[in-house]
Amino acid sequence: MRSYFALQCRLLNRQFIDFGLHPILGYLLLVILFTGFSAYLFYNVLYAAYVYGLLGLSIISLLSESGRVGFLKQHFNKNEFQKIRGLENSLVVLPFIIGLVINHQWLIAFGVLAAALLMSLSNVERNLNFTIPTPFYRYPFEFVTGFRKNYPVILLAGFVLTMAVVYDNANLGLFSLAVVLLLCLSYYMQTETSYLVWIYAMTPFQFLLHKITIAMMYTALMSLPFILVLLIFFTGHAGFIALLLGLGLIYQLATILGKYAFFPASINLPQGILMAVSFWFPPLLLILIPYFYTRAIRQLKPILA
Repeated sequence: MRSYFALQCRLLNRQFIDFGLHPILGYLLLVILFTGFSAYLFYNVLYAAYVYGLLGLSIISLLSESGRVGFLKQHFNKNEFQKIRGLENSLVVLPFIIGLVINHQWLIAFGVLAAALLMSLSNVERNLNFTIPTPFYRYPFEFVTGFRKNYPVILLAGFVLTMAVVYDNANLGLFSLAVVLLLCLSYYMQTETSYLVWIYAMTPFQFLLHKITIAMMYTALMSLPFILVLLIFFTGHAGFIALLLGLGLIYQLATILGKYAFFPASINLPQGILMAVSFWFPPLLLILIPYFYTRAIRQLKPILA
């Protein structure tokens, strides 16, 4: 297990070098940016603690890429695999937990840690005698596999929504909806093989439109129960609910375009940093979305031509 984390550290150092930074300078820059971002967020954003927690969980979703999980399962036994996934997720969210604790957000810090551990368990191979039904049967594979692998997170979001209604806390309810929207984003972090793109008899534009349309439709469908409950019990927050859903769909668009902008390669560190910064500064999407779209069309042309 120690050798695995040493390997991950070496790979991260290599990514810093490829990005044109010395590893020490890269780590220092990350600390400075993270500290400055945290201070700015908690000083200027009304629901900063929830945004902060969601950002930490969104970074965790990058660790659930099938190739990484398959590598772990192939080289470690079940107990070691669970320990690595749990420790890995905990280390990633640790800076966010520290930031939440410093700002006296103890309950949210505990929720982020619990969600991180649940997300690590969601990829553990299960020996079930039945298939978990989903409403996403027609257009595989992202939502079908994502729903079945991450249903504990959906159950956790449902529990948080229930607590929001019981204790009349609209912020908790909005947080539960944000968790669902973030989970839908994570379904598109997995990069499929070129063959699964080549089989579509479409132009690159038609392919992207098809993927985006399905993602928007299924995201809205998965969010619908949470939205209805929030509208019934927190009618005065309808504007925040609409804003949250709108942002979720826009980020879904950016995520899909970003995925295929570098296809067939997986999402890399610089791309992940750009997406993370866009959560802090949404107007950046006005630049990222056209940029990702142009690159995605270029990357898909050799495969779908």
